[in-house]
Amino acid sequence: MKSLRMKLLVFIFTVFGLGLWFAPANAQNTKSSINTTINIAEYDILYLTDFIDAKTQNLNSAVSGFSVDLVGAQQVPPLQIRIYMKVLVQLRGDAHAEQLLEGLSHDIPFTGRLTLTARDFVKAAGGIAVLYPLGANSNIENSNLKKRITDFAQTTSAAPPGTYQITVKALPQGTTDPNNSYGGDSKTIVIPYSAVDEVFVEINDPKNGSYSNNLAPTFSWTSTEPNVTVRVYEAGLNHHSPQDALTGGNPYLEENVVGTNTLTYPANAKRQLQENKAYVLQIEANVSSSRGPMKSVSQPVVFRITNDNLGSILDYFLNSVSGNASATYSTLRADPTKWIPWSPYGNITLNGNMLSESDLQVLLKELSTQQDVKLELSVENQ
Repeated sequence: MKSLRMKLLVFIFTVFGLGLWFAPANAQNTKSSINTTINIAEYDILYLTDFIDAKTQNLNSAVSGFSVDLVGAQQVPPLQIRIYMKVLVQLRGDAHAEQLLEGLSHDIPFTGRLTLTARDFVKAAGGIAVLYPLGANSNIENSNLKKRITDFAQTTSAAPPGTYQITVKALPQGTTDPNNSYGGDSKTIVIPYSAVDEVFVEINDPKNGSYSNNLAPTFSWTSTEPNVTVRVYEAGLNHHSPQDALTGGNPYLEENVVGTNTLTYPANAKRQLQENKAYVLQIEANVSSSRGPMKSVSQPVVFRITNDNLGSILDYFLNSVSGNASATYSTLRADPTKWIPWSPYGNITLNGNMLSESDLQVLLKELSTQQDVKLELSVENQ
């Protein structure tokens, strides 16, 4: 969901002037039509304090990325119009939306085309579209809701997550009735996060420490963001942790994926996976913010490409028993600094006699049927 717009603050914190007035609608101008378009940049996290002082509530008139375009649908003679704005807000956890802002500008000239920017809504900058209450008995702002938003921004620097609906209309000269307009536009904006650590991403497959002889495995993950980057690195014996592999070289694979949570290792990757090697997979969720691109990364997962029959036999046996042996073995298999395919270790012997794979299977099956057998596992580095 990519509907967050950075300059929402222009609407939320538009100058709350005094200037109370009331005037009747000019019904003679209602046949004219003005196409109205709200333009707002899209982001996932909006750092509100970059554009407004949450204490003084003064808007930065130089804010970019926001504008309102008004274009006459047909050639019209010069006339006077008023800009009407309303903002409805439903913060995360609230049962319903509340009106945050409703205001109307004084009459401004319109000659067929007009673009309003942030500066035009700031009284201190001489803006022509500063908002005022609709009438003597109305208020421009919901002070309680505004306080919740500004308190949140003072704590986190960001706008609170929620849904924001913004409406802009061009009204005839003198009117205070938003239903009597030349035209308007409405935007519904969803702010999903207030910080990057709220973005969840986790690898489902492969499991950490798993192995396969498939040179084109399929990865799957869960992420709250649909835009991710999949990276695969080789885990070398000189790496002391998965993080070493992530930072120690160029990735075998670096693929941007949008709109799905699976990826089969592609044939056009930088390098293809090889047998009897270990790799580290990490998924990065891409997050846009008003301070630039950000990311949330999964825990790295170690997997191996090998036809590891002996390892498979031991996996099955040791994962089915309880005690320290199983835990020790699982740690060994999941650690790329200790793991290599079992066959290069050499021959497996019992009391001086060499064991084949089938001999090992028979032996382990007999052990699994014995009662009160205490199994101990030690690892020797020779």
